[in-house]
Amino acid sequence: MVRHVLGAALVLVLLVPAASAPESPPLAVVVHRARHDELSLADLAQVYLRRKRFWDDGTPIVPLNLPAGTPLRVAFSRAVLQRSETDLADYWNRQYFYGVLPPATLASTAAVLRYVAADPNAVGYVPLPEVDDSVTVVLHLPP
Repeated sequence: MVRHVLGAALVLVLLVPAASAPESPPLAVVVHRARHDELSLADLAQVYLRRKRFWDDGTPIVPLNLPAGTPLRVAFSRAVLQRSETDLADYWNRQYFYGVLPPATLASTAAVLRYVAADPNAVGYVPLPEVDDSVTVVLHLPP
């Protein structure tokens, strides 16, 4: 009898759709308002892998990341770099050997917006609903 009840409960668990996590908002890649460079998805990946290091005017690009493991950074890494956090950690361990450091990490999306608004060389990503007129959106990324 206990077996039948457990079996029936298991069937119900498998048939009832799991509650899905709320979908994250679209991401916006932002730059300083004075910056007029265009960035493709491929360019952005090269910037965040530190393979493209200068804007078209020759000034150094300052890419900004959120802390490792945050949902927004995981989504960005998946969408832009097409890599997992583990793959990226391995990549940066190898790059460090050659003196190439990863993008700077800021604690919050508010910090990213403030930094990008103040530094004409910075690029960062934030949820689209958080974008204000202090920065320019150069790319939209789906959730």
